[in-house]
Amino acid sequence: MSTIPDETTMSTQTASIEALHLGKTGKVSDKWQSYLPSYDRLFAPLRDKPVSLLEIGIQNGGSLETWCHYFAQGQRFVGCDVNPKCTALHFDDLRVSVVVGNANGQDAFNAIRAICPVFDIVIDDGSHISSDILLSFVNYFPLLKPGGVFVVEDTHTLYMDGFGGGLLNDFSAYAFFKKLVDVINFQFWKDDLSINNYLRTFFPLVNTPGFITEGWVDQIEFRNSMIVIRKAVIPTHEKLGERIIVGSTAVVQNLVGRVGMTATAAADFSA
Repeated sequence: MSTIPDETTMSTQTASIEALHLGKTGKVSDKWQSYLPSYDRLFAPLRDKPVSLLEIGIQNGGSLETWCHYFAQGQRFVGCDVNPKCTALHFDDLRVSVVVGNANGQDAFNAIRAICPVFDIVIDDGSHISSDILLSFVNYFPLLKPGGVFVVEDTHTLYMDGFGGGLLNDFSAYAFFKKLVDVINFQFWKDDLSINNYLRTFFPLVNTPGFITEGWVDQIEFRNSMIVIRKAVIPTHEKLGERIIVGSTAVVQNLVGRVGMTATAAADFSA
């Protein structure tokens, strides 16, 4: 049975995620309105790729159907949910697999990796509890392919005490992801403090996840109720690159001859 409008009125090859969601039938899918255009922007470059996607927290399974229709060339779609009722979810699309269990438990983690060892996209729509969000990021960000995308949904819960959050809570997952902004810019403060020391609030001094200290976190984007973290293609903390100056006329300030200036020199020179 089709879970989207008939192809005479909508082509699954061109329909946006927003259109697919709004026109959906079949298994129920629950998404906030602002997520839909955000996902269209994020996932458009991957639409025709053989992607693999993991979604933590699938509820009725409807969003897995949406991802299957949007990523027509996708290879694997894995959903994980702690609710035992999810064992009753069945999909006609053989690319879909469901793991029932705690995504951060060893059994579920092993089951997910057995189905698909690496992913292009990981979406955390699980418990929304701060400690679970942080643990899911630590466990599953390393499974992303270089250039992959990790999305945390419903982060408005991180302002709520009942989810281990709070605006002034220095131990919440939101506080951690805000610190990742500084880690992305580590090249400009690396002589002042180590990443291990900077993140000591969240990890024992010698146990900071290697993917963080190695420079695999490339970008982070904060939206209302959503955080998007992109994995680097090549791990590095020298993310700014060389300063590239072009042109031959500099009436206001003489920059000619400074092509290839290092990031450190550029920071010292520019004013």
